[in-house]
Amino acid sequence: MGLIAVAFYQTSWFKALVYVLIAIIAARVVDFFLARRDAAMNKLLGKSPGRADRTRYVMIRRIIQASILIVGIAMALFQFPFFQTLSGAILASAAIISGVIGIAARAPLANLVSGVMIAFSQPVRLGDYISVDDVYGTVEEIRFTYTYIRTPDDRRVVIPNEAFASQVVNNFSMGSQGSMVAVDFVVPITSDVDAVRSSVLAIADDLAAAPDGKSNSVTVEDLGASEVTLRLHAWASDPHARRDVASDLRAAILRRLRDDGLLGAAREASGAAD
Repeated sequence: MGLIAVAFYQTSWFKALVYVLIAIIAARVVDFFLARRDAAMNKLLGKSPGRADRTRYVMIRRIIQASILIVGIAMALFQFPFFQTLSGAILASAAIISGVIGIAARAPLANLVSGVMIAFSQPVRLGDYISVDDVYGTVEEIRFTYTYIRTPDDRRVVIPNEAFASQVVNNFSMGSQGSMVAVDFVVPITSDVDAVRSSVLAIADDLAAAPDGKSNSVTVEDLGASEVTLRLHAWASDPHARRDVASDLRAAILRRLRDDGLLGAAREASGAAD
């Protein structure tokens, strides 16, 4: 029985298993100590890391963890003679294999490269409020190939990282303080547009005061035969509250138009035009 045990310990399977276990344990231990970095920085410097630092650091942790696991698995596979022979053939035809793999895995590789670029170039960061292809939400997690955002209605949307390189991404948490929202409304063409604009601006300044150096505005967006379409541009101090601010502004404008008798007039003018 002892000879069988000794023979098993000397097999390639046992050595491969040991390498895999060592890689898993090493990856977990390294990640554990890296994860304590934020707490240590907060304790030593008295401040929490910013979004950019957290985004970059999470990606570094994942790269280190994945590298340790890849090295461990590679060492485990090299315990088998078959893989040693196969490695020589792979190296001899590396150019052909690389081309085939590149074509077959174009999308995953593009997402992987984009994920690393996102972590270091910082077009979006953890906690940013963004929109991609009319999907709005807060960045919750940035992985190697996908980015996860949480929408205002509590849906979790998965976006391929390549989308950040090929589509327009609106980041409402970077740049100017606050975020602008737009609200359209219609009044009869016979109404006093200047008075309406002043009234709506007063509402906006009360509900969504603009930051220093910025101002709310009302513009004429369309001129029809019987009605005028106006657009209010107002600032939301918290990008995450864009939807709530827009909703409050619409409700307040609706009440003001109804009190001024413009809502019914707009409907009658529109019906007469039809």
